[in-house]
Amino acid sequence: MVAYGSWINDIVSLFIVGLVMFIVVKAYNKTKKPVEPAAPKGPSDNDLLKEIRDALKK
Repeated sequence: MVAYGSWINDIVSLFIVGLVMFIVVKAYNKTKKPVEPAAPKGPSDNDLLKEIRDALKK
């Protein structure tokens, strides 16, 4: 004999635990500060290519 009630209870419990974990992680992610991208430390690729182009024109 299959215990359908126990199986359904396990599925519902799994769903509830998953939902609670999802809500906790979502709330935690909202509290974190957004990471700002680092500023470039040198000239960009476009600037370097413009310098090379200008040097070749001379």
